[in-house]
Amino acid sequence: MLKSQGKSDGQTGTKILLEAMAKDKVHLARFVLDALDGEIVDSKTEDAQTPLISSILLPDSQTRCKFVELLLRRGANVNCQDGNGRTALSYACEKGYLDAVKNLVRNNADPEIVDAWGNTALMYAAVAGHSPVIEFLVRSNEPKRFLSTTE
Repeated sequence: MLKSQGKSDGQTGTKILLEAMAKDKVHLARFVLDALDGEIVDSKTEDAQTPLISSILLPDSQTRCKFVELLLRRGANVNCQDGNGRTALSYACEKGYLDAVKNLVRNNADPEIVDAWGNTALMYAAVAGHSPVIEFLVRSNEPKRFLSTTE
């Protein structure tokens, strides 16, 4: 395995990973993550987005699902926030990507994380009018709310 030689290798690796994601090159993405022992899985771009957030923003559903799965399996922090405090879940909710929302919540994404403007993932889904996402988030969060009010 190749070892990272410092920050520049991580930056280069992150750029290659993001390019592989944009071009739907899963094998290349796996290779880069392996070569750098996964240390770039939560790295941030100049605009403070993680690879997981970038994968959520991929336009093709199948490509998005492949890379979200890959990054989560490689230990991506599902609740990592970008420079504005937004998470992968808040972006998935805003876009209405129910498959991604379900995957993130199954992997312990916290729908109650508040961003720099005071918004939660549910708020982004509501403003964008994504009813299936809203319904899923409310239902998946009901047991937690019930437990917190009865303790």
